[in-house]
Amino acid sequence: MSIARFRKILLAGPLSERQRLLRSWQAFGRLHIISRDGSQGFERQLSPRDKRAYEAMKHLQLSANARRPLQHWPKTLLQQHNVVEAANQLVDDVLDNANQIRQVGDEADSLRERINALRPWGDFRLPPDSSVDKFRLWFYRLPVNQRDALDELELPWQIAGRSSRFYYLIVVSATEPPVDLLPVPREHLGSRSLQQLELELEASESRLEDLQLERERLTRFRELLRRHLVAADNEAVYRYVMAQTEQHQQLFSLSAWVPEEALAELDTMATELGFAWSAADPLPEEQPPTLLQPAKALRPGAMLASVYQLPAYRSWDPSGHLYLSFVLFFAMILSDAGYSLVLLLALGVFWRSLGRNDSGRTLRQLMVSLLGGALCWGVAAGSYLGYDIAQVAPDYWLAGLKVIDLSNYDAMMKISVIAGVGHVIVANLSLAWARRRQWSQVVTRLAWVVMTAAGLGAWLLPAQQTHMLILAGVAAAAILLFAAWPSQGGLKQRAISLGKGALALANVTKLFGDVLSYMRLFALGLASASLGLTFNDLAAGAAASSPGVGIVSAALIFLLGHSINLALAIMSGVVHGLRLNFIEFYNWGEPGEGYAYQPFRLREN
Repeated sequence: MSIARFRKILLAGPLSERQRLLRSWQAFGRLHIISRDGSQGFERQLSPRDKRAYEAMKHLQLSANARRPLQHWPKTLLQQHNVVEAANQLVDDVLDNANQIRQVGDEADSLRERINALRPWGDFRLPPDSSVDKFRLWFYRLPVNQRDALDELELPWQIAGRSSRFYYLIVVSATEPPVDLLPVPREHLGSRSLQQLELELEASESRLEDLQLERERLTRFRELLRRHLVAADNEAVYRYVMAQTEQHQQLFSLSAWVPEEALAELDTMATELGFAWSAADPLPEEQPPTLLQPAKALRPGAMLASVYQLPAYRSWDPSGHLYLSFVLFFAMILSDAGYSLVLLLALGVFWRSLGRNDSGRTLRQLMVSLLGGALCWGVAAGSYLGYDIAQVAPDYWLAGLKVIDLSNYDAMMKISVIAGVGHVIVANLSLAWARRRQWSQVVTRLAWVVMTAAGLGAWLLPAQQTHMLILAGVAAAAILLFAAWPSQGGLKQRAISLGKGALALANVTKLFGDVLSYMRLFALGLASASLGLTFNDLAAGAAASSPGVGIVSAALIFLLGHSINLALAIMSGVVHGLRLNFIEFYNWGEPGEGYAYQPFRLREN
């Protein structure tokens, strides 16, 4: 586990060769460009046409069904257009389809609302005004508890329908009735009949189906469109880097960060292509990008670190700790071997699809570790879909593997606190190693380790409580003296450092609260096991109540109940497992905040 070391390089070449060299450096793919304005990362400035292509791709990805993707443009299409023109025409067709689907869908939704509003009055067609001496019909939806308002109504009226809540009322009047005629406003139903609206809705739905089929047909081109987008993205990045170069008469230059292991390859390229470069170590005030280089077995930890916060360049790599502790915490919260087996089977279904790219394979590795750890913890706890194996089958060989009793509250609380103390101690030791050249910080971090361990010992070993308190006192004195030890200065600086040390020592309350936060491991694991047992009891009661319907009810209770419990356990395991890492662990490990390494490279098709 380490953070890659970077060198700051300056590249220079003939201005006439700038385009060729930039293309070569993009193919090299190891340069993190230093922008002229100091911003981090690439600011891709896609053309309006490329932005439309991204919108078209999103529209095709939303299709419920997708055709087999084409790998080559049809010859009939290339006879009329070149590849770029064909891609642009495809984008126009897809976006036109998207606009029509949106318009027809909105029209269909509007018609459904009109139909639902008109249906209670029945199917009728309003006569022309001239055929009834200009008398017109006005519609009201009157609540049944306001029926008395009709007794004072002077205009002719008729109840056309009734529901449990409303009277659907028709009032006859040559002019629009006054607003206060009834305690409710009139309904605006329009001039079209229910039958006419239903015919229009049927036509809209038919048109919408045709448009959906057209989108499905266009999904054949999604791979070709994706390649077009990759090329557009590469071109946008190239234009951005071109803007970061500086001109010096007949030369141009470009600044970048590059990993140290890539310098030899860069030197070979410079000899072959004919450009100059120089490298220098980062200055103390400069912040190179962060590139985590964990061991292959710990790659998921780097993914977890990038989800929340990458460590600073000059800090330490917490990815291995994140990975291993997340596996442990997830296992303690799930606490059921049966659930773990169900999730492992589900993972097997998606195994091949997750292995199509590096990120999918890393996620797959993480899920195998999480579920494997949860399976081992569940076997040790003897819990299988809420059933305690030691009670259900005490003579079975799996019962002999049960070594953890989830119902033993005292033991589980101690395990959770020990896990928390160990996590905080590892964080402080890691930070002490990262700051090993600052002896005062090393002493301070080791003092926190001693204080944390002494506090745990005072709780677990009452007979040694006096010795533990003495150790804690010595650690507190070390924190007070060395937490803000000045590098130089007189009596005034020493006094200020003691004041800062006293503030640092106040973090003992935070230490106590952070360690207690790990009690959620015990609480959530117990909640998961208790819910599983509850659903099992409910299913058993339903099955015993009736030999026929009761069995069906029991099966539904069992499946639905455990599905809910499994979903809650997964959510709790992920959220709280990561929270303990990103809040409590990061608070004591202080890995800092960096920014990601984004090399100037070609995206592959």
